[in-house]
Amino acid sequence: MLKDDFEYYIANQEEIVQNHLGEYVVIKNSTVVGYFAEEARAFESMRSNELGTFLVKKCQHPGTDIVTYYNNRVAFA
Repeated sequence: MLKDDFEYYIANQEEIVQNHLGEYVVIKNSTVVGYFAEEARAFESMRSNELGTFLVKKCQHPGTDIVTYYNNRVAFA
């Protein structure tokens, strides 16, 4: 699932970055759920979804982004 969402981001990165540089995009099932100014807000918006079923990615130009992995031991308080 995450692989498909990440591939969607890569395929649409130029368009996403053009309008949302520096924001965080949430992608689930190869669909953009929303854009957020803060990473924490992006995760909060998906609180009712199981971790690993969606992607939160900072919108950056190709070649400048870093991939961060979260595992299922992360908990929201």
